[in-house]
Amino acid sequence: MVMLMRKVLILDDREDYLRALTSALRAEFEIVTARSLGEAMERMDTSIEVALVDVRLSEEDEQNRDGVRFLEWVKKNYPNVPVVMMSAYRDFDAAVEALNLGADYFLKKPIDLRELKQLLRSFAEHGSLAAEKERLHRREEGER
Repeated sequence: MVMLMRKVLILDDREDYLRALTSALRAEFEIVTARSLGEAMERMDTSIEVALVDVRLSEEDEQNRDGVRFLEWVKKNYPNVPVVMMSAYRDFDAAVEALNLGADYFLKKPIDLRELKQLLRSFAEHGSLAAEKERLHRREEGER
C-alpha cells in the first residue's frame, strides 16, 4: 500500500528557517513554502492539510501581523485546514489574537521538532478524517 505524504504549507519570511523546517520535515511530509502573505495565498489549495504560519512576516516591522491576516484568510476560505501559528517574539498579544481568530495551536521559536512533527501528524490525520466525513456526508445527501 502506498502512503500519500501529508501536504504542509509553511509561511515564514526567513529563508533559512524555511530551509531548516523543510529539511527536518520532508521525509514525512510534502512541504510547500511561502515567504509572503501573497505567495501563501497563491500556494494555498485544497490539497494542503496543515498550515504552519509565522505571526510576523517582516523582521524590521514590529507591527507586522501578516501571518495573522493569513490565518484569518485560511479560516474563511479553507475552514477545515488546521493552522499552527509560530513566533520567535515574546508577544503574548499575538498569541492570544491568533488563538481567538481560530489558530489551532501556537508554538514559540525555536521550535521543538519532535513536538512539531507529532502535532503535524495529529492535525493531518484529523484533517483527513474530517475531509472523509464531509465526502461521505455529501455522497449520502446526493443519494437521497
